[in-house]
Amino acid sequence: MKWKLSEEVRDRIAAYTISGLIIAAVMLVFFNWPSISVFLKRIFTALSPFIWGLCFTFILIPVRNVLESRVLANTNLTPRHQRIIAVVISILLLLAFIIVFLVLLIPQLYNSISLLLNSMDSYINTVNGWLNQLHASGQYSAMVSNLSDSLRKMLEGILTGSNGILNRLVNYSVTFVKGISNFFIGLIISVYILLDQERWTKQIRKLTFAFLPAEAAENLSHICSLIGGMLNKFVFGKSLDSLIIGVVTGICCGIMRMPYSLLIAFVIGITNMIPVFGPFIGAVPCLFILLLISPIKALEFGIFVLILQQIDGNILGPYILGDSMGLPALWIMFAIILGGSLFGILGMFLGIPIFSVFYVLLRDFANRKIREKRVKV
Repeated sequence: MKWKLSEEVRDRIAAYTISGLIIAAVMLVFFNWPSISVFLKRIFTALSPFIWGLCFTFILIPVRNVLESRVLANTNLTPRHQRIIAVVISILLLLAFIIVFLVLLIPQLYNSISLLLNSMDSYINTVNGWLNQLHASGQYSAMVSNLSDSLRKMLEGILTGSNGILNRLVNYSVTFVKGISNFFIGLIISVYILLDQERWTKQIRKLTFAFLPAEAAENLSHICSLIGGMLNKFVFGKSLDSLIIGVVTGICCGIMRMPYSLLIAFVIGITNMIPVFGPFIGAVPCLFILLLISPIKALEFGIFVLILQQIDGNILGPYILGDSMGLPALWIMFAIILGGSLFGILGMFLGIPIFSVFYVLLRDFANRKIREKRVKV
């Protein structure tokens, strides 16, 4: 007598097997994470030019598409010439934006940072005055002494330690030179991708269908398309949102006569690329600097950041990004916290689009299974 399993039992066995494999893989990664992280860091360093190229591609694809469909579509140029002109204009716009950014902003940032460093002695004296007042009261003398020793050791380590300013300047100089090289190589790579996006996509699709079963290849193609769409929408939308937030911060800080207003606007604009927590991460060092200068200005800036974050989170961000990520608020927090704990700032930035892909795939899989079982939930 041939023994045959029912469909329900087979589904359970498959579900338990897949769950066990996922748990085993997660445990394997968890217990070997130091070695895996070193390996991933080496891979990331080696692929930096291609990562730059993909980032430029994600940023410039919407610009190229707009130029092709709205500006050059009604011309007598061939589609190939339209593509070449659109890519060249997109690259020139990106370079022009970077040049304007460097020419206008860098000197102002340099002046602000120089003024901040020159004023550091007075700020340190202010902190010492606060500590001396606490020490004079007698009640907190032990705590103040420990805090003073900790600050002194921290400053000595910053200035002369193995991780001090001189060593960091050397390391940052080497990293900067490598970054410039990777930047231009990535720009060239993005030109190739933008010019022949359809051809590259078709070649990758051919390889996928050549080495994988048809269903698996279709699923992988769908996942890659979903990842590309999510990253494209998120990177472009978040860049535009952060640019607006940085400009608004600079204008408002100028109106409120905040010291280092341009430096503060730059920090808030850059950190705003991190969803949800970005404005608060950028506000902490700005608040500390303002607190040393004027507690009133620090209070005003804190209130301003709270209002700005509410406007960005509830009005500006949803208007620019829309519901493109498709994640509920709880899962957004989960994606940011998990991504930040695993991969730092980059993980906090990419956590939402990557987790959105898993969320959409899991949602579609669950809905398909429910339809197949013809049950109502």
